Amino acid sequence: MDDKLISVFVGIVAGAVGYWVTTFWMKPILRYRELRSKILSDLIYFTQVVNAEGLNERMQKLYEKRIEANRHSSADLTACLLELPRWHKALLRCRGCNPAAAAQDLIGLANTTDYDAAAKRVERIKEALGIQTTVV
Repeated sequence: MDDKLISVFVGIVAGAVGYWVTTFWMKPILRYRELRSKILSDLIYFTQVVNAEGLNERMQKLYEKRIEANRHSSADLTACLLELPRWHKALLRCRGCNPAAAAQDLIGLANTTDYDAAAKRVERIKEALGIQTTVV
C-alpha cells in the first residue's frame, strides 16, 4: 500500500476516535463537573433563605428562586448521569460519590422549610457529590 494512503487512513481513524472520545466521554464529564460547581454555588448563595415566613418581599423572591434552582439542578444532574460513561460512574462510586442521591436530596431541599433538616440535606448533597468545603 502507498504510504500516503496509510497516512490518510491513520488520520481518519485518529480523527474518528478523537471525536468519539470528546463527544461521548469528555463532554459529559465536563458537564457533570460544571453542574457540580453550579450546585455548590447555589447552596452557598441560597443558604439564608430556607423558610420564607416573616421575610421581606425580596427575600421571599429569593426563596422561590432557591426552590426553582434546586429543582432544576436535580433534573439537570439526573439527565447528566444518563450520559456519563460507565467507567466514570464506577470511578465516582470508588471515590464514595453518589450523584443520584444528591439529585434526590436536592428535591428534598427544595421542599423543606426547616433549617436543621435543610442543613442536613446540604451536607448530604456535598458528601454525595464529593464536595469538601472546609475553610482554612
